[in-house]
Amino acid sequence: MIKNRKLINAKLDYSALSQNEKYSFSLSHAMSIYQLNSIYTYIPKNACSSLRFSVAVLNGFIEDINDFHWIHQNNETFNPTQREITRANYTFVVLRCPFTRVASCFFDQIVGGDFDFTDSLGNKLSISFQDFLKIIKSQKRVDRNEHWRNQSDFLHYEEYDEYFALEIFNEAVSKLEKKGIKVFDTRVEMNHSLLGLKKINGNFANTKEIEIKKMKEDGSIPSYKSMFNEETIELVNEIYGDDIALYKNHFKTDLLLF
Repeated sequence: MIKNRKLINAKLDYSALSQNEKYSFSLSHAMSIYQLNSIYTYIPKNACSSLRFSVAVLNGFIEDINDFHWIHQNNETFNPTQREITRANYTFVVLRCPFTRVASCFFDQIVGGDFDFTDSLGNKLSISFQDFLKIIKSQKRVDRNEHWRNQSDFLHYEEYDEYFALEIFNEAVSKLEKKGIKVFDTRVEMNHSLLGLKKINGNFANTKEIEIKKMKEDGSIPSYKSMFNEETIELVNEIYGDDIALYKNHFKTDLLLF
């Protein structure tokens, strides 16, 4: 029996759906799994590279880990039709503790990536994690990069069949494989992992990214918890209050960093 799928963004305004930014955004992050008539909503920083790769393999477009770069040129290849969205047999999404997600984003996109912030004259700014959060807070939600945009904005359905927590991802892997979805771990290939780096405790909330980059090159990285002080905790609560509530609604609060 096909479930009655309610879409969270479709009726936010009465314009054409193509002009509904929130609907278009969440739809662009939905993937159709053909054989299983299923829909996966992917959220950057939430094991999405591994799962997007796994969907591409299951859909028959690529074969093995040697093809992993293919997914970055094909983010919208498996976007579902309206019919597929409403008649899906199974839907799922992976959520992540908002504190660790934004800290991980800082490590990947600012410390280890090519994403730069500039001043009014176009000069590159050297920023700390606390600076980063203040910049995010100053941005409109729709203008935020998808890597640090609120997880709530990615949800296409009012309710999914399964909500998985990245913090206990092995549970997701086990349940998905029972559904016929084999999950490939692509963290090493994507260079998205902090595995192998020594985690350093301390107070790094105001440490500039260039200093953390030097630490990383020497084989260490601040622990997620060490990126937080009273101000950065409060900033995350202000920016991602809806995501924290969403997470608490589906998982035990002890999975949250704070």
